[in-house]
Amino acid sequence: MLMFGKNLKKIRSVKRLSQQEFADIFELKRGTLGAYEEGRSNPKLETVIKIANHFSIGLEELLISELTVNKLLKFNELLTVENDSYKRIDFEGIPCVMPQDKYDFIRDYSEKLDTAKFSVIKLPYIESENRLAFAVDDLAMTGVALEFFPKDIIIGVKSIPNSIEDKSLVVVLTKSELLFRRFYLVEGNFVLKADHHGVEDLTLNPKEIIGIWKIEHIFNYGIHAKEISYENRFAVLEQSIEALKNNNTK
Repeated sequence: MLMFGKNLKKIRSVKRLSQQEFADIFELKRGTLGAYEEGRSNPKLETVIKIANHFSIGLEELLISELTVNKLLKFNELLTVENDSYKRIDFEGIPCVMPQDKYDFIRDYSEKLDTAKFSVIKLPYIESENRLAFAVDDLAMTGVALEFFPKDIIIGVKSIPNSIEDKSLVVVLTKSELLFRRFYLVEGNFVLKADHHGVEDLTLNPKEIIGIWKIEHIFNYGIHAKEISYENRFAVLEQSIEALKNNNTK
């Protein structure tokens, strides 16, 4: 145990632990720890193993090698050695506009929208600031390799229309609609295109856009087949017919 006492002092220094704090971790008396550090007493093998395991240090390195600060820091980087490292991380909540919330969202939206009444999703590594999640509720964005179906979740960051690149996926809010489309800038106007060929393009002037969110993250409800089923095709056809009826009654 040539280096054991010296290594204990080095560990305490790097971990910023007093003799009493270190002793308490291993249920030792402060005087006993002092005797170990000064080489006046040898610890039980059980105590050595506890210290080595707690700091994820090999027995040989703890007993006969001189530990350096760099070595101890490397142990910290590669291995979880302190109980604090196991603290639970709380994910940030992102308000999610579900299909049943859609019309309330359109009616009540403002820059200071009360998001407390909306569902919240929590996901790792995604900040909540300036972000909203939306549940897909139609089949307008099917028909190409990357398809979106009802119950899929998309997350967008609040953006300025002029900063968005062509073909970007966006959710756009107007006075009467909340649309998930691809974005294009054409001769000063904004054109929203669906991926499905049965849905017409929509051209908006800048003043008609109340809010726009550029889609950054996509979470599919299930694994989608590349080919659209006949059921889905009929659903899109029904939506198109309904839209035509609404246009004719205006």
